Amino acid sequence: MSDTKTLLLELHCEEIPARFLKPLSVEFAESFAKWSESEKLDIFGILFHFSPRKLSWRFTGLPTAQPDQTETQVGPPQRMCADEKGAPTVQGLKFAEKWGVDFSAVKFEQPTGKKEPCAVVTLTKRGQPTPTLLSEALPKLIAGLHVPKAMRWGVSEFQFVRPIRNILCLFGNEVVPFEVDGVKTSRNTWGHRLHHMKHADPIVISNIESYEVELEKAGVVVSFDVRQQRITEDMKKLAGEVGGQVVEDEELLSTLAEIVEFPRVVRGQFPQEFMALPKEVLVTSLKEHQKSFCIENEKGELLPFFLAAANRPDDPEGFIKSGNEWVLKARLYDARFFFEEDLRTPLIGRLDSLTHLTFHRELGSYFEKTERIGAIAVELAKRLGLNAEHAGVAARNCKCDLRTLMVGEFPELQGVMGGEYLRHEKAPEAVWKAVKEHYQPIAAEAPIPGTDLGCVLAIADKLDTLVGCFAIGQIPSGSKDPLALRRAGAGIIRILWEKGWTLSPMELCRMAMKALGVRATKPESDTFEALDSFFRDRVTYQLEVAGYAGAVRRSALPVGWTNLVDLKARCEALSSFAEDQRFASLAQSAKRIANILKDEVPADVFDASKLQESEEKSLAEHLARMEAASNHGALLADLAELAQPLEAFFTAVMVKCDDPMLRNTRLSLLHRLRKSFLRVADFSLWQ
Repeated sequence: MSDTKTLLLELHCEEIPARFLKPLSVEFAESFAKWSESEKLDIFGILFHFSPRKLSWRFTGLPTAQPDQTETQVGPPQRMCADEKGAPTVQGLKFAEKWGVDFSAVKFEQPTGKKEPCAVVTLTKRGQPTPTLLSEALPKLIAGLHVPKAMRWGVSEFQFVRPIRNILCLFGNEVVPFEVDGVKTSRNTWGHRLHHMKHADPIVISNIESYEVELEKAGVVVSFDVRQQRITEDMKKLAGEVGGQVVEDEELLSTLAEIVEFPRVVRGQFPQEFMALPKEVLVTSLKEHQKSFCIENEKGELLPFFLAAANRPDDPEGFIKSGNEWVLKARLYDARFFFEEDLRTPLIGRLDSLTHLTFHRELGSYFEKTERIGAIAVELAKRLGLNAEHAGVAARNCKCDLRTLMVGEFPELQGVMGGEYLRHEKAPEAVWKAVKEHYQPIAAEAPIPGTDLGCVLAIADKLDTLVGCFAIGQIPSGSKDPLALRRAGAGIIRILWEKGWTLSPMELCRMAMKALGVRATKPESDTFEALDSFFRDRVTYQLEVAGYAGAVRRSALPVGWTNLVDLKARCEALSSFAEDQRFASLAQSAKRIANILKDEVPADVFDASKLQESEEKSLAEHLARMEAASNHGALLADLAELAQPLEAFFTAVMVKCDDPMLRNTRLSLLHRLRKSFLRVADFSLWQ
């Protein structure tokens, strides 16, 4: 086995935007892996790190040299390359000359697929030293990185995300020599800018194992995961000191770990007067303007403190803390101004202005959308026994906050602010909560609305968007889904699934189509066909998310998917029997019954007294018990007991016998059995 070493490559740049760090790191790791595979250089492991000014990769187990490679070249037949005495002919000499060998190296063998011996030369290509290959390949791999907004600097033609200031590249403990955009490789790197204000010289990496340690001494924590962990620990500690806990936000935590080199969390405080603002306003303002976390107590109420990340190990004289407090205070004054100005006008007073806000060029304004949502929501509320008047009020108000100053500043607060403004106006709790929740669920794992009316309004809103787009031919295909219709469909299914409402998705679509009216431009039959396929896919996905086994999903869906309550009950019942081996036998019998009944039109009734064999009489008795079963669990228990009688029936009974009356009776028996199966699942698909 050849010797192996570790390759360490680091690009030290000007500050790289956080959104580019991980994609660039992953892309280079994948590109290098493909290159090494093409060069027959196996890699044991790949590790990459990124920080605001550094991209670094560590490839372990890289061979010190390419393995030798052999290839066989086949030439003309032996009779054309050598005479009877073995002396080379002109053609034989030319073949040897072509491959750069003496004729004595030419062998005569009969390769596979050839009818006679031919001239054969085996060539050995010596593997090159890995450093030589790296010197040639690495500049090309770096230059080949895809940067969405590539830039050039000065007179250079080289394009990259930011200027490269230093390249560290070690193979083992030796420098791999190459150059990118005038920057030559070395064993040097640079730490935090504050460190080099006191230490002018670069950091010398004498061996790869000391890389992280030496950089941390110079104020740079190389690992993203380590930075994130330290931020989390510091925030937990500082929040605990004031009797609170951090308002979690994974996205913000990731952002902080990306934008600092040496993380340190500072806790600041803002004036108590701003606590009158809604919690969502404070959390959003701190996140968007200051990249700061809020602190809440055990009841979920905010405390007048925030947590910010500093990009240095200390805070001399509290400048970082006071600076964040000063800027944040100004931002919160702005937020309070927006909030108070918005409250001067009742929310419903903005309804008419929605006529000037376009929802979709072909589907009209937000005012029209609001009317359609109202029609759907009121009908839904009536069917569910909810307060239809409240549903109408919530629908009329649900999009009005789009015209407020606060949502203009923080678009992510749409819906939330509408609910908060209605709460301040003393609207019924069911109404303001419904408006506040109606955009939920906003992601696959996010919660659905917490109130029934909120769920109704959420379904109505998503349904109007979904059916409206399908009705004008804007159907998602492949990866294209600009209006997030798949997410809307999944949200509708999740709400129905979790609420246990027996509303059919297609029934809901008919409601929405009625509300859409003349805005629909595609044939209604085509639209409903597309919607049926779309919602079936969403239900299939919901079953997968719910964790049901493949056999359960495959057999339960074909029987019926529009009644989600029934579908869920059947899947739960099937799951409890999923490991029962009798169902494997039952599946085979179900397929056999389907084949027998193919092209047959048996009657739905039969006279059991006409059955002759004991096996078929026993089967008829089992059928009677199954048809009397009151729930899916009881039916499945009876079905499990049916496996042995069915096998006995098929062994002893000829279904399509010569006696027409007996034949029809037996076919009707199997037909009724199949109908009982299909009350729960299509067992022919159970596998």
